[in-house]
Amino acid sequence: MNTTIIFVRHADVHNPGDILYGRMPRFGLSSLGVKQAQVTAGVLASIPVAAFYTSPLLRARQTTRIIANEHPGVPIHTTLMLNEVLTAWQGQPHASLEEIGFNFYDNPLRPGDERLDDIWARIQRFVARVRRRHAGSTIVAVTHGDVFALARAGYRGLPIEISSIRLPHPYPGKGGLLRLTFGETEDTYPISEEYFDPNGDDPQWSSGWVDLERDERAA
Repeated sequence: MNTTIIFVRHADVHNPGDILYGRMPRFGLSSLGVKQAQVTAGVLASIPVAAFYTSPLLRARQTTRIIANEHPGVPIHTTLMLNEVLTAWQGQPHASLEEIGFNFYDNPLRPGDERLDDIWARIQRFVARVRRRHAGSTIVAVTHGDVFALARAGYRGLPIEISSIRLPHPYPGKGGLLRLTFGETEDTYPISEEYFDPNGDDPQWSSGWVDLERDERAA
């Protein structure tokens, strides 16, 4: 039987200072974010979910709880593998990040800042683990924008580099969904990949990146 992993980008965050909040505490959903998460929950309400996994950060946990309300009794697990990117740029205004094209990966401030390869490695560890634990089932994983975007790019075989998660590739919408379906074998890549932004202008499931031809997957 196939195993399905649905990645969810957390919904909109209350961020009056317009900063990169990263892993900073106490950044929860805005009133808009609550509504977005409720829309996402409605999309997933009819899908049989075996388990929820969430980043430990408040905005992800709040998004998860709203979605999980439609699935009473389904367990919720917190995992660092879905955590936000670790970068010393957190706390900086978005205006400063615009100067580097939001590419803090090639412009680290500290030696411990995560690289894209680091994030891709933990995404792969997470996917491998849940495929073993929940073979034949569907699980939901609530995470963050760049983690979501890199999962989408990586499992399409795109290079693990900044150009694969920034323009011209459309960035995932808040409350957006990435559905990866894996077969029974241990193949690295999913047998199907679908994206859905339930809060977008034209919400519908679509395969591949919007308005772009599907790239050949890496060998």
